Amino acid sequence: MKFLEIKDLSKSYSTKFFINKKVIRNLSIEFEKGKIYALLGRNGAGKTTLLNCVLGLINYQGEIIYKGTVLNRKTIKSALKTITSAPSPIEFFPNLSLNQYLPAYRSLFPKWDKDLEDRIKKFTEFDWDAPFNSLSNGQKMQAIQILTLCPSPELIILDEPLGVTDPVVRKYFYKTLIDIIAEKQTTLIVATHLINEIENLFDVAVIMKNGEIVLKDSMESLQKKYSKFTFEKIPDEKLEGETGRFLGEKSILSKNTEETAEHLKQLGIKHIITEPTLEDIFEIFA
Repeated sequence: MKFLEIKDLSKSYSTKFFINKKVIRNLSIEFEKGKIYALLGRNGAGKTTLLNCVLGLINYQGEIIYKGTVLNRKTIKSALKTITSAPSPIEFFPNLSLNQYLPAYRSLFPKWDKDLEDRIKKFTEFDWDAPFNSLSNGQKMQAIQILTLCPSPELIILDEPLGVTDPVVRKYFYKTLIDIIAEKQTTLIVATHLINEIENLFDVAVIMKNGEIVLKDSMESLQKKYSKFTFEKIPDEKLEGETGRFLGEKSILSKNTEETAEHLKQLGIKHIITEPTLEDIFEIFA
């Protein structure tokens, strides 16, 4: 049985300037159990819309199948007992403290991990009896770690969750995620612009552009497929094997290292060959 399958998904919005502007276009993709997916794309690529469709927050055309069940208004409530998300530091009940809010929230999830809750609380340095709206954005995100991780989810969906937090909090959050995924075979889909921070975290990169999937591959596979060529002066002509050029850099991405190197030799252009980073891949494809 496939874990999460999206078939022919489309979503349109009506705006002041466009009628039925397509944000997602006939998108199909599968997500495997126990893997970490980096969902990447420029602003407006459709990442948030895609995740909101999976969470049942907006209507769409097409099918989303989770653990063999087609998600719809009748099935989404049951599915969300094993799916958690942290889209942003939202003020749930601003005048309540987290210790007041948590008992009701725990009751929604039969597999709540109290030991993990205690571990996260021990790491934080703020008063859990203070009103939620008195916390800083970073402290709110630390609190949302509990709401995201402690339900023992099978699928975690994160949409730019850590942009307001400091590097120490982000490092701890990602470490906790990795530990949980390894232990419980949890699937994680994380949409983020902090590309360098997740480069050693994810299993599969998914890049969106104009509402479509333009790339889905592992970093290991990408670095085998592509090479980065850097020059003192970038050639004026297109090179053999060239995939794309970097903006603001004297570099290109090549899908055929030997062809590109031979062409550069013929042109007498000195160059350095390195493995591309995830940010390099993103810049070319997104």
